[in-house]
Amino acid sequence: MTRLSCRQYPMLSAFAEEATDFAMPIDDARRFDQRPFRSMLIRKWVAYKRGRGFVITAEGREAWREFHATDIVRKNPALPLTSYFDPTAYGLRKPDGGRAREMAAARGAA
Repeated sequence: MTRLSCRQYPMLSAFAEEATDFAMPIDDARRFDQRPFRSMLIRKWVAYKRGRGFVITAEGREAWREFHATDIVRKNPALPLTSYFDPTAYGLRKPDGGRAREMAAARGAA
């Protein structure tokens, strides 16, 4: 899963949202915080092309796509909420373990 810091996101977007042949000259790159540049070079999300400047790579485009397209929907929404959620703090009933009883009953019936 691609994770972008608060500095990487705007830096990668500067490349990903431009035209495919976009290149950032060194003089333009100097205006930006170099920490995201360094991390993007290490991850090979951007590369330097002599005579053109910095360009986004296929890996960079894939990271950008994955960041925006990662699905967060659960496969089974009937499963309980995270254990960090305290239903009593919101005036809700605690789960009664019905699922465990259903599974036990299914095992007994088999």
